[in-house]
Amino acid sequence: MKILLVCKGEYRYSFPAVARTLKALFGCEVVAMTFTTPTARMMEKSGAFHEVYNLAAHLKTFVRHHEADECLQALERTEFAEMLNRMVYADRILVRYPFERVVKMMAGVLDFWEKLLARIQPNTILSEVACATEWIGYSLARSLNITYLVPCITPVTNRVFFTRSPEGGWEAAGELYNELKGRDLNSEETKTAEEFLQVFRTRNTRHPCLKWDLRSPLDLDLDQLRKRLVRVPFRIHTCWEDGYFEIGSFDGVPPWEPVLHDLLRVVRHVYAEQFVFTRRIPNGRTLYFPLHMQPEYTTDVRAPFFTNQLALIESIAKAAPIGSRLLVKDHPAMRGIRNLSYYRTLRSLYNVDLLSPAVDSHSLIAGSDVNLTITGTTAWESILYEKPVIAFGPLFYGYFDQIYPCRNVADLPELIPEAIRTFTPDRTLLLKFIWSFLATAHNFQWGSAIRYPGVIEKGNLEQIAKAMFLDSKSRVAPQTDEISVTT
Repeated sequence: MKILLVCKGEYRYSFPAVARTLKALFGCEVVAMTFTTPTARMMEKSGAFHEVYNLAAHLKTFVRHHEADECLQALERTEFAEMLNRMVYADRILVRYPFERVVKMMAGVLDFWEKLLARIQPNTILSEVACATEWIGYSLARSLNITYLVPCITPVTNRVFFTRSPEGGWEAAGELYNELKGRDLNSEETKTAEEFLQVFRTRNTRHPCLKWDLRSPLDLDLDQLRKRLVRVPFRIHTCWEDGYFEIGSFDGVPPWEPVLHDLLRVVRHVYAEQFVFTRRIPNGRTLYFPLHMQPEYTTDVRAPFFTNQLALIESIAKAAPIGSRLLVKDHPAMRGIRNLSYYRTLRSLYNVDLLSPAVDSHSLIAGSDVNLTITGTTAWESILYEKPVIAFGPLFYGYFDQIYPCRNVADLPELIPEAIRTFTPDRTLLLKFIWSFLATAHNFQWGSAIRYPGVIEKGNLEQIAKAMFLDSKSRVAPQTDEISVTT
């Protein structure tokens, strides 16, 4: 089996180990695709890959030798031409470029993928779909019937599944849930699901990556600071060699930009906590909407027409029942990132209360009459607290019956009162929902090896390799052998 790993960002620290494990366990031939020249050198030096391909190097040559009109014609001929602007607007780097450069870069990416897939003919591609480059790769892979695995971290600790498309769901869990609706859980399944629910509610549990986001920008972690400083030479080399042709992360920007960004972030954070946010939760009827991270795959790719959160919040505020308050809380990972004018706009809405990111989301979810979200974990937590939730974007676990989907904000004046009035918790369905993901998610740690060193431990690597290999050969993810109530 030939597998292509898309080594974007900090995956450069873990994917060589994943490649070696795939080769050792299953004899896979693993190829690497990189976004930067320094990363390509790092992957080649590792000796873990059969071949390494560098997108930045390809773009430098392509853009220089092609005119914008020629590039535009190539893009218009694709089967997914109507999706290309969505891809650009979901890309946090390309969207900042001028028109002609965007057209040339997108055509260069298309040319790169067409030549790469024709040359290596992989059975499986493992990649996120968090930028336009990956989205184009997915679109071409689908037309060639190449399996495309998108790793998705669930809100449950060390529970991961692979979806097959940017907008796809958790297929294995959905199939099992639908099967369970036709039968009762046995005593052991019921006990495990009940224990999971009890642990979640009593411990206010969160995924480790969410706990990381709860840290204040003022909290100085010397170990993480040291790790960031070690990466400074890499950023300098990338900026010097690739410049704006690096479109996978912000490693191509001048290395002093993130320093200035962090300083400004601290100033905004301190000011907002002192003069903008409140920690007082009003009495009476409340609705809750958490601001989402942006840019972020789950919002920008999966729900591209709901990315204007200011407009969405205003629509919710207009549709809210009279006398109710809409509680809006910023995402902990966005502390100090949004402009202060963003918050001033929210505070101008008379029935909106802007809460500090430090306010506990569990208490807000459990205490609100209805919760609203685009694609965030608020929907997950609302389900587990047996509260009504309205979701604007597609959820990985959208197969659950007790979710109120909203695809048109004009429906909110009827949908919000309906959710408040008609919602009745169904404990039996909830336990089947819990069991469906406990029984189908893979059990391993995933993410940045810088933040989570356990990712590259031998046992964890073996679990990753086994999951990838099995999912590459099957239509949906197989059930796991061990079930844990850890959240």
